[in-house]
Amino acid sequence: MAVLVAALLGLLCLTVPLAWGQGQPAPGPAAPAAEQVLTWTAGDSYTGYLSAPSTAVAGAATIVFENSAATGNTTGMPHTLTFDTSNTDYNTDVTLNLVANPADANGGRETAQVTLSPGTYRYFCAMPGHLMSGELTVTAAGGGDTTAPQASAAVTGDKNADGQYTGTATVTLTATDTESGVDHIDYTLDGGTSTAYTTPIAVTTPGDHTLTYRATDKAGNTSADQTTTFTIATPTTKDTTPPQTSATVTGDKNADGQYTGTATVTLTATDTESGVDHIDYTLDGGTSTAYTTPIAVTTPGDHTLTYRATDKAGNTSADQTTTFTIATPTTKDTTPPQTSATVTGDKNADGQYIDTATVTLSASDTESGVDRIQYSLDGGAYQTYTAPVAVSTSGDHTLTYRATDKAGNTSADQTTTFTVAAPPAGDTTAPQASAAVTGTQNAAWQYVGSATVTITATDDKSGVDRIEYSLDGGPYLVYTAPVVVDRAGDHAVRYRAVDKAGNTSAVATANLTVVDSRSGGGHCAESDNRATVIVGTVNSGVPNRVTGNGCTINERILDEQAWKSHDAFVDHVKHLTDALLHEGVIDRREAKAINTAASRSDIGKPGHDHGDRAASDGSDRLVAR
Repeated sequence: MAVLVAALLGLLCLTVPLAWGQGQPAPGPAAPAAEQVLTWTAGDSYTGYLSAPSTAVAGAATIVFENSAATGNTTGMPHTLTFDTSNTDYNTDVTLNLVANPADANGGRETAQVTLSPGTYRYFCAMPGHLMSGELTVTAAGGGDTTAPQASAAVTGDKNADGQYTGTATVTLTATDTESGVDHIDYTLDGGTSTAYTTPIAVTTPGDHTLTYRATDKAGNTSADQTTTFTIATPTTKDTTPPQTSATVTGDKNADGQYTGTATVTLTATDTESGVDHIDYTLDGGTSTAYTTPIAVTTPGDHTLTYRATDKAGNTSADQTTTFTIATPTTKDTTPPQTSATVTGDKNADGQYIDTATVTLSASDTESGVDRIQYSLDGGAYQTYTAPVAVSTSGDHTLTYRATDKAGNTSADQTTTFTVAAPPAGDTTAPQASAAVTGTQNAAWQYVGSATVTITATDDKSGVDRIEYSLDGGPYLVYTAPVVVDRAGDHAVRYRAVDKAGNTSAVATANLTVVDSRSGGGHCAESDNRATVIVGTVNSGVPNRVTGNGCTINERILDEQAWKSHDAFVDHVKHLTDALLHEGVIDRREAKAINTAASRSDIGKPGHDHGDRAASDGSDRLVAR
């Protein structure tokens, strides 16, 4: 069976064109080989190359890729060596796609001539199901960047009289590199496992601590290890003093001192011994709520907010109150809002905006408050203003605007005029793009099971080059086939088209709702719709996006599954993030954050309880509320 699969893959590989190095001709008479030879080898494995270079010097190079019996391939399986030109986090100036098949005329050994630039290249195997990838760091000829980055650490938090941190010490690491730039920072805490630094490190365990850190630049230079030491105070029963609390109310006021529109209450607490644990409040005698963010109150009338704080030794402060009044909008407000417009952007010598003019609108109202701002561009229909208006169509433009307050007063129309310079002669008209949503709908116009979004575009000048789309706020992907949305919930498909002259159409949105027709739930191994990717109880901060197979990132991580070891789980997450990077679901920084969360989690460790998510969910919901 392995031989049959390899033979079939070999036939498929015959349809994959070989791509040569940038600026190189198609295969012909052999060109002189570059002095620098970089060699990759492959064998039976589809999870990694057998060998690969990690560094090179900028300039000409001969790429050698061998996948043969001599390098350990016993099944006849073909592999590719492909340089990634779609991810701008890496160098994209070399196009390479070598297919090495042990059964081909070259016996599985392929070569190409390329010219490398300083920086980092990402390479991978383009064969479906292959997870082979890596990075090649190229330094400038003559040695290039040989200077390691400068790294530093800052520790912050509340301290007691002995200089010890109470409750939590937060370590923030920074690094600078004036040559190739900083690639990453690593750290270990108290001699533990080396971890990639992504966010400030919060340490709460009482005792003395040493954090060791270093930084590596994009040329591969690593700074010497540096350390910072600090001590977390041990809470004792001697702390019998409750925290100190205060409240600040902010917002616009009328002549009577009443808040117009919204009053925002900010609560603070300090404790110099065991440290503050939490703050609670009630509004107008309602339910006690944990304070996490400033409280916005908009209901007209008198209000009383009662608050208190509890420290980590269990001491709770006495209830304190702050009172304020939200003004009731009345018909006495007959004054419309004040409005203004500002146009920004690069200008040419004639005062015309180059490429894009951005119009920012603002309004103020000291009585009932501003309700909305509306605008009309070049005589079009009025639209609600939510963000600065970017105008890229060349020619003269007039933007008319007005504002309405909460008492219903609307300002007189005002206008601002500007001109966007015409681009060089040629096609300056963006394509026309449209989307059609199809599928079975119920009586509420919701799509049952799935919906298919078909996007089309036309351009009668240079012609359409490509269509791009974004699902539910994810990265833009190149549209190649209708988009099938089969996950229950509300969805937004944003799309745009680019013509061969580089003109891009305005972004349009197709909104739809999918309901699940199956009584047994979804097709994913587990259900997890949390807002961010949480591994075990560790929050990575990465948005929990829907991936290509209809499951969220959390659902594909499978942290509720029983794993034979922590290392096996971490390795699984690494392979998943590599695949998501290739699919365009996440970027390189987000991949690092997810892998770091997996390393810090307890998944697969002895005694790990697979029910941790329930506790984590409850805690997360409490904080969010």
